[in-house]
Amino acid sequence: QHQGLPRPRAPDGRSAPCEMSGIAPQYAEHLAALRKLMKDEGVEVLIVSKAPAFFWLTGGRCYVPTIEEAGPAKVVVDQEKAVVVTTAIEEHKMKNQECPGWEVRAAPWAGLPGTMDAIVAELVAGRPVEEDTGRLAGAIDELMVDLTDADIEAYRALGKDIGDALAEAAKSVSVGDTEYKVAGLTHLAYNKRGIDLVMIAVAHDERIAWDRHPLARLGSGDGAGSELKKVCMIATCGRRKGLVCSLSRVVCFGEVPEELRKIHDVCMEVDAELNLATTPGKTASELYSVVAKAYADRGFPEQIEQHHQGGLIGYKCRHWIAQPGGTQVVKAGRAYAWNPTIAGKTIGTKSEDTILVTRDGAIENLTPSSDWPYVEAKAADGKTMKRPDILVK
Repeated sequence: QHQGLPRPRAPDGRSAPCEMSGIAPQYAEHLAALRKLMKDEGVEVLIVSKAPAFFWLTGGRCYVPTIEEAGPAKVVVDQEKAVVVTTAIEEHKMKNQECPGWEVRAAPWAGLPGTMDAIVAELVAGRPVEEDTGRLAGAIDELMVDLTDADIEAYRALGKDIGDALAEAAKSVSVGDTEYKVAGLTHLAYNKRGIDLVMIAVAHDERIAWDRHPLARLGSGDGAGSELKKVCMIATCGRRKGLVCSLSRVVCFGEVPEELRKIHDVCMEVDAELNLATTPGKTASELYSVVAKAYADRGFPEQIEQHHQGGLIGYKCRHWIAQPGGTQVVKAGRAYAWNPTIAGKTIGTKSEDTILVTRDGAIENLTPSSDWPYVEAKAADGKTMKRPDILVK
């Protein structure tokens, strides 16, 4: 049911303009789930302040600098009210843009944090309080990754946009571009679709084999720096209204080198093997074994040791990654992002998309790039999955 909250009041006591009559249904459903958890756990008041949980609960951005895990807004939740507490600086934005429909209380910025603390104390009214980083943190994480129908609809829309955004960025790359320029082109393609890049890694040529998380570098001006000569790899995590998709693409100028062709073919097969094995009931440990065997069977047993292979995604870049002995279980209605990589002697590569395990246990690629070369990569059991090939320019 749509759970409307009282309309926020303007400072003069009148109803604030431009407000929705209640919380959007997607977030009303999240709020109801959170309140059920609180009731089951005997929690009277919960304060939500960390960005992933705030996003999940409200759909809004609680931070100002993107590097912060929290910011000048938090939500105080009990069984009767859910109030966004912020500062006067952020009040209009939180009411009308980030958290429409929510009750918002704003504190004077002069005197922070005491002015915000006073509003929180008034709402708490002496009752016991839990934080979203406390004993409910794990349970809240589980709520966040159990995608509702509205979440899945939003994820599909994000996936389509982000797949097209990365293809657009990759196709705009030119020989001579620095890694920082490529990162900028990627930011542009994502931002114009309302997507924030929360992770961007760019590597050119031999560096793809050196660094698994290649943060962008400047050029040297003489071609000895990060200027692109032949091969570019772009790896990203993009976020919109809290949901995160993860995907990577590789571009080559001219004929694909023999080593790159070989290792990318293998990487796509390993990726297909791992994605197709992501079925309800499988454990993180079992999936680790799947990918370790996939590398070994194709002559690259050492690659499993050189980088994590991905895992559960949702409102974080990864909620968990597959490790030996991992007890986490794959469930339907959740999203996963696997990222096998192979480092050769002269070049490296990666294959990555975000998938949804649908309610009936099927695998759906959320982040396909339209007008991009794909191949049917074959798993050991003969099943195939379309994986993104190298774009040749």
